[in-house]
Amino acid sequence: MQRYAITFQIKPGSEAAVKELLSAYDPPEWVTPDGTRLLSTSIFMYGTTVVRVIEIDGALPSVMAHLARQPSIQRLERELDPHLAVPRDMSSPEGARSFFLSALMEHVTTRVAEPAEAAR
Repeated sequence: MQRYAITFQIKPGSEAAVKELLSAYDPPEWVTPDGTRLLSTSIFMYGTTVVRVIEIDGALPSVMAHLARQPSIQRLERELDPHLAVPRDMSSPEGARSFFLSALMEHVTTRVAEPAEAAR
């Protein structure tokens, strides 16, 4: 499993609308055509900063292209467009790839607890 985080800025005053959009959209298909699995996605907001954390089993480029083709994600991106501080093009796999690469946060560390039985 790999974890990735992307970040983007929204316009001041858009926080409530963006929070509603990001909490209410239909999830994408969880498996890409090549078998990569999107395991989870979490979204955090702090003021006008949005951070999306995704966990996948497989290849990140596959997930980027897959999400760009998903109708629910395309609809969400169109609805988010007026609220973004920096415009982006998520209408194609190439546009999604460009955005992901520019918004990808550097992974510093992950710490995972031992299973409960091993910790005793």
